[in-house]
Parts: sequence; C-alpha cells; structure tokens
Amino acid sequence: MKVLFLSQIVPYPPHGGVLQRGYNLLRELGREARVHLLAFVHPDVLPTEAARRESQAALEKFCETVEYFPLWPKASPVHRIAGLAASALSPRPFSVLAHRSAAFHRRVSKLVETKSFDLIHADTIALAQFIDQRWTIPTVLTHHNIESQLMERRAGAESGLFARIYLQRETRKLLAYEAEMSGTFDVNVFVSQPDEKTLGERVPGLRTAIVPNGVDVEYFTPSQVQDRPVLIYTGGMNMFANRDAVIFFLNEIWPLIRKRVPDVRFFAVGQDPPKELLDLAARDPQIVVTGYVNDVRPFVWDASVYVVPLRVGGGTRLKVLDAMAMGKAMVSTSIGFEGLDVRPDEHLLVADSPEQFAEKTVRLLQDPGRRLTLGRNARELVEHRYSWRTIGGQLLDAYRLAMEKGRREQ
Repeated sequence: MKVLFLSQIVPYPPHGGVLQRGYNLLRELGREARVHLLAFVHPDVLPTEAARRESQAALEKFCETVEYFPLWPKASPVHRIAGLAASALSPRPFSVLAHRSAAFHRRVSKLVETKSFDLIHADTIALAQFIDQRWTIPTVLTHHNIESQLMERRAGAESGLFARIYLQRETRKLLAYEAEMSGTFDVNVFVSQPDEKTLGERVPGLRTAIVPNGVDVEYFTPSQVQDRPVLIYTGGMNMFANRDAVIFFLNEIWPLIRKRVPDVRFFAVGQDPPKELLDLAARDPQIVVTGYVNDVRPFVWDASVYVVPLRVGGGTRLKVLDAMAMGKAMVSTSIGFEGLDVRPDEHLLVADSPEQFAEKTVRLLQDPGRRLTLGRNARELVEHRYSWRTIGGQLLDAYRLAMEKGRREQ
C-alpha cells in the first residue's frame, strides 16, 4: 500500500499530543505501507536546521520520503498578526488560512500526477484544501478533535469580550467548513466515539472509523508508588486548554487542597508557561513550574496523584494515557477523560466542581492503597486497549475501508 500522508506538523520529537500520535502511527504504518510524508514545520518545535535534520532522519526510518514546508503565520509575530487580521475578514477559519501554501499545493499535485498512490491521508481538516475532488484516489481525514466544538468551548471559557466574539465567529466558520469538507472524504477518522457522534449528527451520511489515541506501553511504565503528597499535570502551556486547566486548578482547587494537606506540592510540567502561572509559582514555593522537559517520566513517577482539571478540549488525551500506563492514580474532570474507555472509580476518580475535585484529590493523597488499586487498573486497561501496535492496525483497517468504498464507486 502506497500512502501520501499530509500532516499539519512535523511529528517529531514525539513529546505529547499530536506529535506523539503522528510519530507512533507513522512508525506502525511503516511496517505495512510505503509512506510519503509532507509536513508543515513549526519553528517552536523544530527551531534549528540541526533539529529539522534530526527529525527527518528519524522519520525516514519508516517513511519512504519526508518533505517539509514552512507554516507562514509562524514566520514572525507580524505574520501571525497578519494571519489573524486576514481571518477576521475571511469566511474561512484561521486554521485553514494558516495552512495555505502554494508550494505545498503544487507538491501534492505533482506527487499525485507522478506516483500511483493507493490512498491520501489528510491528518486534520485544515489540510482538506489540498485534495482535488476530481482525483479518484481514496481519501481519509482525521479529526483529532471536533475543531468547532473545541473553539466553542474555548469561547465559553474566555473572559475578554473581543476575544470571545472572535472565537464565537471562528466557531461558526469551523462549523461551516466541517459541514462542507468532511463529506468529501471516503472515510472520516475520529479518536473517540463522542466525536464521531457529534460530527455524524451534523453531517449525515459520513463513513466513519474510530482510531483512538494510544500509548507506548514499553516506554511509559509504572514505578514504585510514592507516598509524598505530590500532584502533577503535564501538557504544553502553548495550548489554551492546558493553560486554562492549570490556572483553573491553582485558582479554584489548589487552595482547598492546601487547607487539608499543608505540605502538598504541585508540579506543572510543559513548555511556554504563561506569566500568570509563573507569578503564582513565585508567590507559593509549593508550586513548581518546570517549563519544557525532555522526559516527563521522572516527574510523573515522583508524583502520587495525577490531576486532569481540563475544562476545554476534544478528542482523547494522550497525557492521560501516558499517566495511566505509568500506573498513576488520577483525578479528572469529565472532559479530561472524554473519549476513553475508562470506568470512573475503577480506573480514575471524576470530579467537575472545584470542591469535589479537591475532596477526591485529598482522599487519594491520604489513601495509598486506593492509589495503588487505581494505578494498577489503569495500567492493565492501556496494555489491553491502547498500545500503538493495536491502534496502528485500526488505522490500516480505516484505510482498507476507504479503498473498498473507492473501488465500489469507480
């Protein structure tokens, strides 16, 4: 099988989120398919030419060819402002405008003309613009989350009037774009059943498949249970959902926990921590903000409870799967584990109000036996359901479904 894989980001290094999913799925695809990867470079992820060369060498271990393209709003702050201004005047969502690239478009067209691909995979809806509907090649579109739903939730959490108005407008544009483009693909891939249901109701007649996020169960492993009262959250603070989760936790939940467990510590691990978070840590020595780390595992191993106070998001949470693979007891909001096949009180504890979240976190801090049981159950679940080898097989099944549909329609 020969696959043209279009990615919104170079999936390397595989540290969290879409990078981790993309890298591991490409690795699994490389076992069965000849993959040609076209990807946009994010300079905040690959800031130097040396880093780009390293990433290309790593990806070429399982891709036949790897080609990179610049993402123009990332070129400078002026370019980003220009992108936001263009989006304010355009009927298209910002994400679609941000990925406009004549060079990328030409390269896709040239490859389709010169190579006999069995399938084209667009790894986010913003890349749908590069698929010519006159082509007869089967196509697959991945929805890492429902972008319009994510934007709507973000707008609901935004306190600034102008920002909220802008985000609400982006929500409407994304709703229209999803309705317009999703039905043009042979198969739409979702990472969770709730996401599949949401878009399926909005765009009737979609052919769909679920390919959940996974975890490297050999890399993320349990360690000795810690008795120290340490809480942790991991996730890049360059993502709104992670910033919002940590600030919400520290403002609304943390003081309630501190009253009950005075010596508790909290670690916020992730790149680009905002000033508000740094200011909170400066005032409270029991809050530790690490910024970017090469390996999150030592920090997670040293924690006794992993907290997931997410209020905004979609898809499924790779960070949650990583922590489960490491045998961590966890307290999460309902949104935090949305889309995962977990059972509350068996694999994790669930709380949506600050008071409940604090109460259940304190309870876990004080009960090492309960932490051990939840952690063991979580590890067993991801071993059986969420290994990347299993997930890679599910993506190949989605490809075969798209190819079968294409053959019937020819």
